[in-house]
Amino acid sequence: MKHTLLLLVAALLSGSALALQTATLSNANLRVSPSTTARVLTVIPKGTTLQTGNCTTWCAVNYGGQQGYVSKSVLAFKPAPFPATTTPTGRPPTSGTYTNVDGQQIQRPVMSDMAPAGASAHCRDGSYSFSTHRRGTCSHHGGVEQWL
Repeated sequence: MKHTLLLLVAALLSGSALALQTATLSNANLRVSPSTTARVLTVIPKGTTLQTGNCTTWCAVNYGGQQGYVSKSVLAFKPAPFPATTTPTGRPPTSGTYTNVDGQQIQRPVMSDMAPAGASAHCRDGSYSFSTHRRGTCSHHGGVEQWL
Protein backbone atom coordinates (compact mmCIF):
# COMPACT_ATOMS: atom_id res chain seq x y z
CA MET A 1 0.00 0.00 0.00
CA LYS A 2 2.79 2.44 0.92
CA HIS A 3 4.59 1.69 -2.36
CA THR A 4 1.37 2.29 -4.33
CA LEU A 5 0.80 5.60 -2.56
CA LEU A 6 4.38 6.70 -3.29
CA LEU A 7 3.96 5.83 -6.97
CA LEU A 8 0.70 7.78 -7.09
CA VAL A 9 2.44 10.84 -5.62
CA ALA A 10 5.28 10.39 -8.13
CA ALA A 11 2.80 10.23 -11.01
CA LEU A 12 1.12 13.41 -9.83
CA LEU A 13 4.46 15.19 -9.51
CA SER A 14 5.70 14.10 -12.91
CA GLY A 15 2.67 15.67 -14.59
CA SER A 16 2.67 18.70 -12.36
CA ALA A 17 3.10 22.29 -13.50
CA LEU A 18 5.86 22.46 -10.88
CA ALA A 19 8.04 20.01 -12.81
CA LEU A 20 11.73 20.85 -12.89
CA GLN A 21 14.03 19.76 -15.69
CA THR A 22 17.09 17.85 -14.52
CA ALA A 23 19.92 15.89 -16.09
CA THR A 24 21.81 12.94 -14.64
CA LEU A 25 25.43 13.76 -13.72
CA SER A 26 26.38 10.07 -13.84
CA ASN A 27 24.65 6.75 -14.42
CA ALA A 28 21.73 6.80 -11.96
CA ASN A 29 19.79 3.98 -10.35
CA LEU A 30 16.02 4.28 -10.74
CA ARG A 31 14.70 2.68 -7.53
CA VAL A 32 11.22 1.49 -6.50
CA SER A 33 11.29 3.64 -3.36
CA PRO A 34 13.44 6.49 -1.98
CA SER A 35 16.16 4.38 -0.33
CA THR A 36 19.62 3.12 -1.24
CA THR A 37 18.45 -0.36 -0.21
CA ALA A 38 15.38 -0.30 -2.50
CA ARG A 39 15.31 -2.54 -5.56
CA VAL A 40 16.83 -0.99 -8.71
CA LEU A 41 14.37 -0.90 -11.61
CA THR A 42 16.91 0.21 -14.22
CA VAL A 43 20.00 2.37 -14.69
CA ILE A 44 19.48 5.78 -16.27
CA PRO A 45 22.48 6.79 -18.43
CA LYS A 46 24.61 9.84 -17.63
CA GLY A 47 23.33 13.00 -19.32
CA THR A 48 19.69 11.86 -19.53
CA THR A 49 17.15 14.69 -19.18
CA LEU A 50 14.35 14.01 -16.67
CA GLN A 51 11.34 15.88 -15.31
CA THR A 52 10.88 15.89 -11.53
CA GLY A 53 8.79 17.68 -8.92
CA ASN A 54 10.20 19.22 -5.76
CA CYS A 55 12.77 16.93 -4.19
CA THR A 56 14.17 16.27 -0.75
CA THR A 57 17.13 13.88 -0.90
CA TRP A 58 15.23 11.79 -3.49
CA CYS A 59 13.34 12.83 -6.61
CA ALA A 60 10.31 11.07 -8.06
CA VAL A 61 10.81 10.56 -11.81
CA ASN A 62 9.37 8.69 -14.77
CA TYR A 63 11.93 7.05 -17.05
CA GLY A 64 11.24 4.58 -19.83
CA GLY A 65 7.62 4.25 -18.70
CA GLN A 66 8.68 3.31 -15.17
CA GLN A 67 7.95 5.39 -12.07
CA GLY A 68 10.68 5.46 -9.43
CA TYR A 69 13.14 7.50 -7.42
CA VAL A 70 16.60 8.89 -8.15
CA SER A 71 18.99 10.31 -5.58
CA LYS A 72 19.07 14.10 -5.84
CA SER A 73 22.88 13.95 -5.52
CA VAL A 74 23.22 12.61 -9.09
CA LEU A 75 20.95 15.24 -10.68
CA ALA A 76 21.78 18.69 -12.05
CA PHE A 77 18.85 21.10 -12.10
CA LYS A 78 18.54 23.05 -15.32
CA PRO A 79 17.54 26.72 -15.19
CA ALA A 80 13.87 27.39 -15.80
CA PRO A 81 12.83 30.32 -17.97
CA PHE A 82 12.35 33.47 -15.91
CA PRO A 83 11.98 37.15 -16.73
CA ALA A 84 15.18 39.06 -17.41
CA THR A 85 16.78 40.77 -14.41
CA THR A 86 16.52 44.10 -16.22
CA THR A 87 14.29 45.66 -18.85
CA PRO A 88 15.61 47.32 -22.02
CA THR A 89 15.78 50.58 -20.02
CA GLY A 90 18.19 48.93 -17.56
CA ARG A 91 15.64 48.92 -14.72
CA PRO A 92 14.39 45.85 -12.83
CA PRO A 93 11.04 44.47 -14.05
CA THR A 94 8.08 45.85 -12.10
CA SER A 95 5.46 43.16 -12.77
CA GLY A 96 7.47 40.26 -11.34
CA THR A 97 6.44 40.65 -7.70
CA TYR A 98 4.44 38.81 -5.07
CA THR A 99 3.03 39.78 -1.68
CA ASN A 100 4.75 38.02 1.24
CA VAL A 101 3.22 37.10 4.62
CA ASP A 102 4.07 40.58 5.94
CA GLY A 103 2.13 42.25 3.11
CA GLN A 104 5.34 43.44 1.39
CA GLN A 105 5.82 43.36 -2.39
CA ILE A 106 8.84 41.15 -3.10
CA GLN A 107 10.53 40.65 -6.48
CA ARG A 108 10.05 37.14 -7.87
CA PRO A 109 13.15 34.97 -8.41
CA VAL A 110 15.18 35.83 -11.51
CA MET A 111 17.92 34.16 -13.54
CA SER A 112 21.24 35.99 -13.57
CA ASP A 113 24.95 35.23 -14.04
CA MET A 114 25.72 37.15 -10.84
CA ALA A 115 23.78 37.82 -7.64
CA PRO A 116 21.48 40.80 -8.30
CA ALA A 117 21.35 43.59 -5.71
CA GLY A 118 18.98 42.65 -2.91
CA ALA A 119 19.03 38.89 -3.58
CA SER A 120 18.83 36.79 -0.41
CA ALA A 121 19.47 33.29 -1.78
CA HIS A 122 20.79 31.42 -4.79
CA CYS A 123 18.37 28.61 -5.73
CA ARG A 124 19.38 25.15 -7.01
CA ASP A 125 17.89 25.86 -10.45
CA GLY A 126 20.25 28.84 -10.87
CA SER A 127 17.75 31.59 -10.04
CA TYR A 128 18.15 34.20 -7.31
CA SER A 129 15.45 34.79 -4.67
CA PHE A 130 14.66 38.08 -2.94
CA SER A 131 12.69 36.48 -0.09
CA THR A 132 12.76 38.18 3.31
CA HIS A 133 11.93 34.93 5.16
CA ARG A 134 13.81 31.64 5.04
CA ARG A 135 10.69 29.46 5.11
CA GLY A 136 9.62 28.65 1.56
CA THR A 137 12.56 30.39 -0.11
CA CYS A 138 13.31 28.70 -3.47
CA SER A 139 10.55 26.15 -2.80
CA HIS A 140 9.58 26.00 -6.48
CA HIS A 141 13.17 26.28 -7.66
CA GLY A 142 14.77 23.12 -6.26
CA GLY A 143 15.52 24.56 -2.81
CA VAL A 144 18.23 26.91 -1.55
CA GLU A 145 21.73 26.22 -2.83
CA GLN A 146 23.34 29.10 -0.92
CA TRP A 147 22.15 31.89 1.37
CA LEU A 148 23.52 35.32 0.47
